[in-house]
Amino acid sequence: MEKLIGVGLALALSAGLGGAWYVQAPTDASLKATVDERPVLPRVQDGVASSPSLIAEMVATRAEASDDVRILLGTSELEQTTEDTAHPVRFFSENDCGFSLMAVGNAGCQSLWQATEVAALDAEGALPGRKIALMLGTQWFMGSGLSESAFAEKFSEESFAAAMGNERLSEETKEKIYQRCLAMGADQATLDSLREQSLTASINRAVTELVPSVEHREAIAAELAEGSSSQEEAQAKKHPPLTWEELDAAVLADAEAMCTNNDLGIYDEYYTEYYLKWDEKNRAENKPRATEWNQDEFADFDIFLSVCRDLGIEPLVVIQPAMGIYYDNTPWDKESRQIFYDQMRAVLDEASVEYLDLSVHDYDKYYLKDVMHPGWKSWVEVDKKLCEFYGEAR
Repeated sequence: MEKLIGVGLALALSAGLGGAWYVQAPTDASLKATVDERPVLPRVQDGVASSPSLIAEMVATRAEASDDVRILLGTSELEQTTEDTAHPVRFFSENDCGFSLMAVGNAGCQSLWQATEVAALDAEGALPGRKIALMLGTQWFMGSGLSESAFAEKFSEESFAAAMGNERLSEETKEKIYQRCLAMGADQATLDSLREQSLTASINRAVTELVPSVEHREAIAAELAEGSSSQEEAQAKKHPPLTWEELDAAVLADAEAMCTNNDLGIYDEYYTEYYLKWDEKNRAENKPRATEWNQDEFADFDIFLSVCRDLGIEPLVVIQPAMGIYYDNTPWDKESRQIFYDQMRAVLDEASVEYLDLSVHDYDKYYLKDVMHPGWKSWVEVDKKLCEFYGEAR
């Protein structure tokens, strides 16, 4: 009874003193209308990524126009600029491969976020084909792993509530997500409210989150205005797909044009502004080898696999490379990285999960654009694998 009284008081307040400010913000209906009109957003980050219902609306709207959307989850490598012809955001936007790609995620989106997002997207019906591809970040597992600040920045109440409301997700997996969010500093009362699925809880959430939801919708509106396009505009950009031989030649030209002041295959600005001073610092410190990789992150990744298993979703995991010549002067040298790669491969093999292992290219030129983000040749391998996984191999 007290909760319902609170709802009435809050509604009265929003209709009175706060109402004028509220109505100035984008409404849920206006955001949905924008998505229906301009549903093509190849790179989904920040606000839109935290709204699985809007992502589902995009996927459904495009499906009605016979545009089959498939999703690639990841982190900071997805927000890299796309001068590279083979970067998936650019490649699948420009090449007609029989499906379209939506890259979801940016820096800070680690295993716990990925697990929650998949459960939420499934609950909203946004995963056609029952498949999901994931760019697995090696750096997630270094040192202390996921930080509370990174978790707090990316935590989405909408995604968490949708995951908890997914009837096909086991209670055991829901409890693991809940407990990890709690351990990462999430407010227990908030989590409990989001976990509750009653009508009263839904109404109370809508009202008590009035102010942050206004800010959230404003951020989403800005992202949509900046990056989305109509299906006609998107289709006009596409051409018959390049052959893999043509793509290999194109990325080599890209790489050679961007890496002119070093023999490592690192793009020029990064090499001069970051690599040289960081490498010098690492050599001077000469820290001992890391023999342990973050097991909390491994546990979070196991939650991701549990979500996929519960929901009957087939994952594809890309093990990204790390620049050996750089990391060999850090605690995560070749022998240390082998510990991680062996453990990750064992986890994936045991779970019978398909994966693309790019760690074999730690020392190969043009597979990384800096010390941690995939580069030109890596993206060709990823594009090929995505075509095999989501469509027909060419």
